[in-house]
Amino acid sequence: MLLTRLNPIAKRVATPAVGSIRTIINKATIVGRVGQDAEINTVGERTVVNFAVATSETRKDAEGNLVQTTHWHRIVSWDQNKNNYLSERVHKGDLVYVEGPIHYKSYTAKDGTEKTMTEILLKTFQALSPKEAPQQ
Repeated sequence: MLLTRLNPIAKRVATPAVGSIRTIINKATIVGRVGQDAEINTVGERTVVNFAVATSETRKDAEGNLVQTTHWHRIVSWDQNKNNYLSERVHKGDLVYVEGPIHYKSYTAKDGTEKTMTEILLKTFQALSPKEAPQQ
């Protein structure tokens, strides 16, 4: 049975039980390259840091050719303790590990259309390596 290979938290979520509390998990884990230097802004009395991380996947198309697709993930931090570090240390091209819940926001664009934005609210961050130096 598949449940024997799941970790204890996943077993608790997947195992039906009458009257039990179920754990709900919303967590994204991203390892990728930063698309631009982190940007820090002030909203009211709080700071917020935003940056984008690219991940990619490679697959074969119908003709057997390898096709690489890049996905961009918007990362947002409202953690006042982390924001100064992030704004000074997160640079374009750095390889980073990011973990946090996925959030969706709706807003009205300047042209009046309704838009939805997907963000990962940063909870865990680790700089893995700086931008790769150009080959000579």
